[in-house]
Amino acid sequence: MVLKAYKSGPVYQGRLEKGVDIVSGLTAIMQQNNIAAGMVSGIGAVSEAQLGYFNAQTKTYEKRSFQENMEIVSLKGNISTKDNGIFPHLHVVLSGRDFSAVGGHLFSGTVYAFEFEVIPFENTPFVRAFDNDTGLFLWKE
Repeated sequence: MVLKAYKSGPVYQGRLEKGVDIVSGLTAIMQQNNIAAGMVSGIGAVSEAQLGYFNAQTKTYEKRSFQENMEIVSLKGNISTKDNGIFPHLHVVLSGRDFSAVGGHLFSGTVYAFEFEVIPFENTPFVRAFDNDTGLFLWKE
């Protein structure tokens, strides 16, 4: 279940319940509040996660799954649109029990505990489109 985000001035703050996927949970919050442009940050912990590293030579993401409880040291991202829908682009740094850190593009993360802030922008949202040069979906100019 996704919990409600509360508006405090220009910022939305809230938390996602244990067991919710961070990416789909934040997307739902953004859709409920019509936020198609902005910034997002968060802290907490996950019980599992899938991260990606973009390999510039192959132009593909190399994905790695972590099946353990890890602290979210930092989660940061931006909000734009892709394929006519709201798209949170999220990067995360996680630390394990041995205090080592891993990071990358967040494809999925199952919440153990998660608190977030979303700062919406009032301008027209950036739209993502495929860029042949990089192999990534980047903001159109």
